[in-house]
Amino acid sequence: MIFKNAFHLLVDNFSLVYKYLLYRIIVAVIAIALAAALIVPNIAFLFESAELKSLTELIRDFLKALVSGNVDFLSTFPEQFKEAVSALGHLLASKTSNFVFVSVSAVIVILLSRFLSGVGNFVLGGLIDDKMSSYAKTSFTSAYIRNLGKASLWQIIYVPVTFVYDVVMLAVCYLFFLALMSIISFTLLASGVALMLSVALLLVSQAVKLTVFNCAVPALVSDKSKLSKAFSKTFSHARKHFGSLFSTYLITSLIILCITVGGSVFSFGAALLITIPVSLLMLVCIQFVSFYTYEKRKYFLGEDKIVTPKEDATEETFYDNFEL
Repeated sequence: MIFKNAFHLLVDNFSLVYKYLLYRIIVAVIAIALAAALIVPNIAFLFESAELKSLTELIRDFLKALVSGNVDFLSTFPEQFKEAVSALGHLLASKTSNFVFVSVSAVIVILLSRFLSGVGNFVLGGLIDDKMSSYAKTSFTSAYIRNLGKASLWQIIYVPVTFVYDVVMLAVCYLFFLALMSIISFTLLASGVALMLSVALLLVSQAVKLTVFNCAVPALVSDKSKLSKAFSKTFSHARKHFGSLFSTYLITSLIILCITVGGSVFSFGAALLITIPVSLLMLVCIQFVSFYTYEKRKYFLGEDKIVTPKEDATEETFYDNFEL
């Protein structure tokens, strides 16, 4: 029911996708400008290196061999991959000062980009809350100004925590992939299973993160709670409804991955202009629909559709709930 109502809410507020797309383009321009100024001049040697070219070609050949079933290549891939990574590591070690500066700069650019993007997500939440609570049509600019302070405070905490979490989980997935490649004897099966399970582990980690922080932003926006109260409420909801929330986010993440990858392949990347903002808006809708549901509040699903908590539904309106 949460996924279904969140999807209806997404469709009813689809115009927000274009506003958010424009905002993300502005954020991307800022991030690219900073990267061009701080990172590119100090990392140019890497793009021109034979080590990186060798690693890139090896990964491309691995994907081709995985599709074509080239067992001979797959049997030697783990060793070749380790050698290519080791060679790239030696190159980076020889340019320690450049590498340190680039690493710090990259972290700064990524954190700033995630901070600004997160503020945009928070603003989307404010717009969705206005629609759900009173079906008010608020402009993106006014909502941005109104929520800027609280959104910034939330992102100062949320961005570093989730950044560390994502880096750790990516490292775990990478080590998991290498471990499976060395454990499973049949190389073609090993490659396919290792890749599949590594992606599955990544999806699970993202679903856990989204579940744990599910109700924090809605509590800040809808209840105007303090940070401590918002954290308390999101942990409480996550503990009580972990199974349903985790399942919803896991399926949603899988759908987003399939649509994003498939759309980008068949449209040469053009579909990303729509799939990324639509995906993020869908996640925001899930947050607020689940929050209103667990808090047993009425909310607008559309201009002529109001969802009523089950406890408040009368016998006469009981069957109306099945139409929403």
